[in-house]
Amino acid sequence: MNEKETEALLLDEEHKPILIEEECRELKPILTEFVECYASNKDKPVEEWLSQKMQEQLPGRTSDEITGLTNEIITTLKVDEENQASLSKAISDGRSKESWFASTTQKAVSAMSTQEAAKYLTELDQALQIANESLYRTITTQAGTISQNPRLDGFIAEQYHVQTFNINAKAAGSPYRAKVLEPTGNGYAKNSVDIVILDSDNKVVRRYQSKYCKDAKATEKAFEHGDYRGQRKLVPEGQENEIQKKVTTVIEAPDGTTSNPLTKSRAEQMRDEAQSGAWNELNWSEYATKDLALGIGKQAGYAALQGAAIGVGSDVAQKLWNGEEIASEEIIETALVSGVDFGVKAAAAGALKVGVEKEIITVIPKGTPAGTIANIAYVAIEDAKVVGKMMSGEVSFKEGIEKIEQTTVATTAGLATMAEGATIGAAIGTAFGPAGTAIGGFIGGSVGYMAGSKVGETIVKAVQKIRDGASKVIKEVASGIKNVANAAIDGIKRFCSGVASFLGF
Repeated sequence: MNEKETEALLLDEEHKPILIEEECRELKPILTEFVECYASNKDKPVEEWLSQKMQEQLPGRTSDEITGLTNEIITTLKVDEENQASLSKAISDGRSKESWFASTTQKAVSAMSTQEAAKYLTELDQALQIANESLYRTITTQAGTISQNPRLDGFIAEQYHVQTFNINAKAAGSPYRAKVLEPTGNGYAKNSVDIVILDSDNKVVRRYQSKYCKDAKATEKAFEHGDYRGQRKLVPEGQENEIQKKVTTVIEAPDGTTSNPLTKSRAEQMRDEAQSGAWNELNWSEYATKDLALGIGKQAGYAALQGAAIGVGSDVAQKLWNGEEIASEEIIETALVSGVDFGVKAAAAGALKVGVEKEIITVIPKGTPAGTIANIAYVAIEDAKVVGKMMSGEVSFKEGIEKIEQTTVATTAGLATMAEGATIGAAIGTAFGPAGTAIGGFIGGSVGYMAGSKVGETIVKAVQKIRDGASKVIKEVASGIKNVANAAIDGIKRFCSGVASFLGF
């Protein structure tokens, strides 16, 4: 083990270093140089000063290579900002972030066949799931695969019941229709409904909570983690006789119209078909391009929540920047407060890319695309601004957490539209996994301190407060449901309310 490894402040589930203080110390002057370069050239085009600074730091690269890196950073940040603005407008119009994500990714895969779109979105879903599992294991320092993430077979089960019900209703001339209920623009409501049946006046007549766990015992236990009064309990066919609670294997309208029952094993088989693109049941076209994307949006939101529990990067920033100020702090503070901080993000991304290429930062592999690194910088600085506002009371805890989720969802949408093939998995894993989250914490905290010690302290204290509460609640949510994959959504709901309660917001 080398000297840097002994100074690692956070280890992943395989006991490999995620964040190393000495590496951050070496990156600090480079980050300072880039941000001060922005401050000195804030009225000039970003590509002009950023290219020059990157060429100085990476003299071995050709001018064409430097131009390519610069353009990739700028393009990625522009996409992120456009997506953030689009998502914010959708939220203000009453849409959910998941619905926005689904429509955005639908446009991205519109030129693909159903099979190609499903395969592409599945790769994105799997990449986020892996990132979430890595985050969870890092937070809890617990070995083994424990998934808190929504499972594709669970989403398929909900869609299967809704689609077969609607097919049967249409054939029978029934006026009732079923739908999977999406979260509102305000995020997840506590114990929210999964499926509803509507009458001809679009009024809800039946509500269902769906739990598709590995066996009857796990399914029954999943219903213990929420208050589902007023909701009928939908379970896999074959498990109903082993569950003590009153459950059903179909959704049913008042006129007797029902969906078709579905076993857990068949749901898993259909999941595998979905992932391979071998659709052979029902009309999966809409599901493939919309509902899978909805599930991915939920995964991205959960990654943001778990990322809030990894605050060690801010701790390092506090230690390295304590008592130190830079000459350009007023310019940087103005940029962050006004929101006109594109140049700050570009500078941070450029500095981090240099640190990675010089192998100063070893937690991110050399050769990682500049766009992926730009995403880390974008999320880091956006999140830092939000937690600062949460601490000052400018936004409530609930609003702040929702904004943090929105940033991750918007950035994920950018990756979905820009990345290609196998690169999307690596991009997701780097940007939203433990390493990207940890180094992002250092970047966000450092930029805060560059805007003034008061700004930096406010951001770091907020991150520390949120982290302590988040870690506690994540562990509490996980206890007792380690093998209940479908408890993920409940976990997210309880996370939001539990952290707020724990922190006294």
